[in-house]
Amino acid sequence: MRASFVSRLLRFSAFAGALASCLVFAPARAQQTLNIIAVVNEEAISAYDLEQRLNLIIRGSNLPDRPEVRRNLAPQVINALVEEALQLQEAKRLGINIPKSETSAAIAMIERQNRIAAGGMDAFLAERGIDKRTLNRQIESSLAWATIVRRQFLRTVNITEEDVNKSLDRVKANADKPRLLLAEIFIAVDSPRDEAAARTNAERIHAELRRGANFPQLARQFSQAASASRGGDLGWVLPGELDPEVDKILANQPKDSISPPIRGGAGYYIMAVRDRRVPSPQSATDAVVSLRQILLPLPAGAGPADVASQKQLGETIQATARGCADFSSIARELGAGMSGDLGRLKLGELPQDIRATVASLEVGTASAPIVIQNGVRVLMVCDRQSPQDTSLPSREEIERRITLQRLELRARRHLRDLRDAAFLDIRV
Repeated sequence: MRASFVSRLLRFSAFAGALASCLVFAPARAQQTLNIIAVVNEEAISAYDLEQRLNLIIRGSNLPDRPEVRRNLAPQVINALVEEALQLQEAKRLGINIPKSETSAAIAMIERQNRIAAGGMDAFLAERGIDKRTLNRQIESSLAWATIVRRQFLRTVNITEEDVNKSLDRVKANADKPRLLLAEIFIAVDSPRDEAAARTNAERIHAELRRGANFPQLARQFSQAASASRGGDLGWVLPGELDPEVDKILANQPKDSISPPIRGGAGYYIMAVRDRRVPSPQSATDAVVSLRQILLPLPAGAGPADVASQKQLGETIQATARGCADFSSIARELGAGMSGDLGRLKLGELPQDIRATVASLEVGTASAPIVIQNGVRVLMVCDRQSPQDTSLPSREEIERRITLQRLELRARRHLRDLRDAAFLDIRV
């Protein structure tokens, strides 16, 4: 976007001040710092910034430190540095400051992911010639951007029952297919003008992964998905939860493999298949029920008349109880001490006589009274999950995944708008 002459002049003045402050560095570092490779509004990105970020990526990802590797990675790294500058500038404009405790927690997570001793990050970076401010800035921008997205857009995301039902139906249709333990690197294509660059970036990243680069590290550096902060980790995923084009390729992707770049609806995906798990055959006894009971007690030495009286009361409960809330109200009115919620149980864990009753009992319908040693029992199933359903993600999990997908889309659009409105001067 073209800036006016006056605004450009003001930005140049601020930029000149930044250059003047560079003179306090040692000569070699000052020379690198004075070699400006990009300007983002009033902020300069130097060759030193680029070199340090490349050091962080190459020396933390098992990549060979060769000139051609640095040349291949440089365009993506410069783009990442520009976007981080925009994110931090937006956070400053909105008055968002990241507490040191959050930064420390993020560093601790990276230490665990990379098997670095707790508190050993500074030493790890120093041994590899990496300025710790490089990592700190990346973490700060990531946390700040997550805060911006949450505050600005979360309340505008509306997930309907129909959205969840459609997603759940897709997952159920694939419930007999293998579950995959996945990690992702996602390169967005937000407009046709991004297509060629996104494809090139995805192909370069894939080439480095084939040469042995560390997947979580490259995901953290280059992925544009929310999973980037976790090294791309998605956990266990069922077919139907991902982009259809991704599902199609992963159907034949073996364990411990990395997919080629896959063009999905929103951009390019590179997927690491860390494990595959084939669902085991399940029987009806694997179904899970949420069960409640009313126990009508019998006195010691109760005779046939006592049993008949309590059975008649049980039959009245069976005929009149309408759903679990009503069933619980009746239990409270009767004051039956052993009545209440029995919890969530597998059918196979129930005694045979109870199992036979519960197996055919509709949700929200009271059972016929069952005479037992110390009383008469009436049961009600408040919820039932079939063997297939118990292995599926919950509605809450599906809603969370859809919410994250929509937040990611809005976040990318907002970053694109910030970039379009910014004064950018990229010199390499």
